[in-house]
Amino acid sequence: MHQFAPHIIVIELVRPDDAAPRIKQLTPSAATLLGYGEQELIGKPVDLIYAAGSDKALWQEALADATDKNTRQSPSARLSTGFACEIVTKANDKIQVLISLSVLSNPTPNKTDIALLIQDKPVLSEVEDFSVESAFTESEERFRQMAEMAGEWLWEQDPEGYYSYSSAAVSQILGYSPDEVLGKHYTEFLTPQDKATQQHYATSHRPFYALLSHYRHKDGRQILTESTGLPIINAAGKLLKWRGVDRDITARMHFQDALIESEKRIRLIIESSLSAIVIMDSYGIVTDWNHPAEKIFGWTKDEAIGRRLDELVIPPRLHAAHQRGLELFLRTGSGPLLNRLIEQTAIRRDGTEFPVELSISPLKLGNAYIFSGFIHDITERKRLEHRFRQAVESAPNAIVMVNKSGTIVMVNAQTEAFFGYSRAELIGQPVEILVPKHFRNAHVGVRQAYLATPVSRPMGAGQDLYGLRKDGTEFPVEIGLSLIDSKEETLVLSTIVDITTRKATEAAIRQAQINLAIAQSEIKIAQRIQASLSPSAPIKSNHFEVTGYCLPADQVGGDYFDYFYRNEDHLDMIIADVSGHSIGPALFMVETRSAIRTQANGSGTPAETLKVLNNFLFEDLDRSDYFITLFYLQYNITNHQLSFANAGHPPPLLLSLFQSECRELDADGLILGVNKNVVFEEKTTTLSQGDIILLYTDGLTEAENADGEFFGLKRVNDILVQHALKSPQAIIEALLEQLKQFCRSESFNDDITLMIFKRH
Repeated sequence: MHQFAPHIIVIELVRPDDAAPRIKQLTPSAATLLGYGEQELIGKPVDLIYAAGSDKALWQEALADATDKNTRQSPSARLSTGFACEIVTKANDKIQVLISLSVLSNPTPNKTDIALLIQDKPVLSEVEDFSVESAFTESEERFRQMAEMAGEWLWEQDPEGYYSYSSAAVSQILGYSPDEVLGKHYTEFLTPQDKATQQHYATSHRPFYALLSHYRHKDGRQILTESTGLPIINAAGKLLKWRGVDRDITARMHFQDALIESEKRIRLIIESSLSAIVIMDSYGIVTDWNHPAEKIFGWTKDEAIGRRLDELVIPPRLHAAHQRGLELFLRTGSGPLLNRLIEQTAIRRDGTEFPVELSISPLKLGNAYIFSGFIHDITERKRLEHRFRQAVESAPNAIVMVNKSGTIVMVNAQTEAFFGYSRAELIGQPVEILVPKHFRNAHVGVRQAYLATPVSRPMGAGQDLYGLRKDGTEFPVEIGLSLIDSKEETLVLSTIVDITTRKATEAAIRQAQINLAIAQSEIKIAQRIQASLSPSAPIKSNHFEVTGYCLPADQVGGDYFDYFYRNEDHLDMIIADVSGHSIGPALFMVETRSAIRTQANGSGTPAETLKVLNNFLFEDLDRSDYFITLFYLQYNITNHQLSFANAGHPPPLLLSLFQSECRELDADGLILGVNKNVVFEEKTTTLSQGDIILLYTDGLTEAENADGEFFGLKRVNDILVQHALKSPQAIIEALLEQLKQFCRSESFNDDITLMIFKRH
């Protein structure tokens, strides 16, 4: 599979004693040849891939020879050397290859970049005069074949930077045909911001990797790519050409920007709401708290987040009912107060109760729930004045009061709960008893500095603060400082919040956001994979025409169709349906298409192809619990004979000219992935002038209307008869239009794929 791709590894040699340089960069085909992922080899010593013994001496001699030649030349003269040897794969298999070493550049006086070109070893008579220049010459045709099959834009430029070759992928990326690119300087397609900064690459002898390039599409929009280029230099040090590849990353960059903007908009909406918005996790812990909530309940956002919701807004007598309701929903998925507008009694920070109108909505994120509460105060706010000690004792946070010398003079019950000391054990002790030992000396200076310029403020802004319990354990806290300056003495009031739960919650939220971004990215990848599977255009000739269309039910479907010339006498047509959606089925379709196209160069019949395909996919399908239905047709262009075989797929319909009924083309065969070594029945029929074949997935016939009625084969038959004289594309459009009218919908519960062949 690797013979059509250039296997290139770039290594970095550190002088003077580096006998085993490290791998700096490599092409995907080189990694595949060796059985590694690309990142597995980056930074590893190159002697990982060659056999011990005499081959090791060959490598070291070739490295020394290449670098010695280079040091005797001017910096612009890059020489090369080559030899035949064995290399070792990750599975410890040995491969006979030809290696050419070409010095690329000297990034620093003590470092040299060397390109290794690896080719399968030819017959012995061809080895004796092997060089990097001859190796690159022999790989020209392979490179161009690989370029035309790749989805990325592969190109070549002359030494001045003018395009001498461009793969067809440039049309998909920049909108220009290869002919429009050839002869143009590469800077003509760059945006102004890149023209000046990238001008020097054409005349340099240094490769570049993953360079961010800004191109201007033919229609005017900006395209972002990752560009990689390698200079091709002969043994005399002359720059022959540039060869490189550009990968379109526009969608990926736009997605990242859109995600950031979306998060900003959500935050602005929450903060600008007229209602209090409170978000709680499935443990009853507050995870978000907007500004109106601060005004209504009296808790700041920093004080509320990480605390239990019932402690903040629910009267104590209702705590048990709140907990039972939460447990009921988590156990059964239902709750009497959810998803409707209700009136309830809430409690403010000061302990007063007041009526509110609220609605609570659950939202599942992964395996957990969050609950969004929209709360509106329907009474005038009233504040009841309490005595200072009553307020302190009822506060949900730990409150510690110290005098000017740092001695504790008062604590509340929450302080006892937080730190594990009784009130009697704390009164009269220095406040540093609550501070971890490694912070105590610094804390004394901080306390004295605060007393010198006392203002109400949070303590340790921008720093992580910790408290010390009686049992010696530490826990994260937030501390607010207030000065109480009376005639008798100066006191400092510290409000301490245990933020252990909040820290864990914030980490969970961050992970949930990462998981969401990954899921959305996977959908994008699956969409791109699926789009690359289907033929890009119909096939039309004087004797027949074939075209197809796929309408996914979700963002990514599990259907696949294909048609291609097996040779000048045969046209192959395939339709398939993988169970499920998203990236898994999309990847199986890639594997299926690759296996089919691999067999395309042979003379296999439909039944033989299905047997090979079933055995090839069996283990992967069996492990993944997926299965594939597939129908395979092969049309003999010379004698008009149609051969076909079926792997559990709905039979195609054949309509002859001026007939009123279709007949089904069916043959016996199990779906792919159930058993190994399945024998598939193959049948043949001869097509007459005007014959039409419709291949479809079951999403067409099983589409339901509002009354639960299926679209059915009868309607499909009638539509084919009615539009039989039209083109295949027009017939597909008629089928879809009447299907949408029948279902009164533009979207469907299952993927719908159609393919029509018509003999003229």
